[in-house]
Amino acid sequence: MEKQEIIRFIKDIQCRFPDVIPLMDKHESWALTFRMEEFANLTTFAFNENKVTNALKHLSYMSLKLDSASPAELEYIDTYYVEHLFCKATPIGIEIGWPLVPDKLKKLYLDFHGQAPKIR
Repeated sequence: MEKQEIIRFIKDIQCRFPDVIPLMDKHESWALTFRMEEFANLTTFAFNENKVTNALKHLSYMSLKLDSASPAELEYIDTYYVEHLFCKATPIGIEIGWPLVPDKLKKLYLDFHGQAPKIR
């Protein structure tokens, strides 16, 4: 049941943000955690490339989804999206992206990492 729910969640992301499909397709169809991490990568790449409008769409979608998320969806948002944000960020991406992250998602990030992403 949970697996089907996550598959639907990922398909919804792909429908709303088709540019994530090539990134997700690098992974086996059953590798749902890696597929969700690719959506985090897409958001991070938007930060890096100063594509603020795209990044805000991703963040808004995930923040709104958080309000109605099932326990399985919440786990995926927290563990495979939020915790993975900024993993491939450039200094510019961090500078641009961190202020854009909605408070609810920021809290999840801080709960895991203990601090805001650092510019290296």
